[in-house]
Amino acid sequence: MGAREQFVSDYLLVVDNDRNAYSEIMELVAKHEGKVSAISDQLREEFEEYISQVAEREREAGRQVGGDLIAQMLFGWGDSTFDKIARHFVEQGE
Repeated sequence: MGAREQFVSDYLLVVDNDRNAYSEIMELVAKHEGKVSAISDQLREEFEEYISQVAEREREAGRQVGGDLIAQMLFGWGDSTFDKIARHFVEQGE
């Protein structure tokens, strides 16, 4: 399994097992009427915002290398990765 597939698998495992996170994403699916691209874009933007916040906190705490490492490892998964995640939840909602 490649890194992207592992990321998708891990993301789905976490959300599928967290009632609040699952509910939030299913609300997003309903809001965007099952449109994969819109759901994918919002999930990616939210994820990147979270990662930016974590990386920035690390840098502010004087851990520049840690902040840079987090950002480099977790940014740039691309649209297709989040499309797969969005498709999973759209299928759940059908």
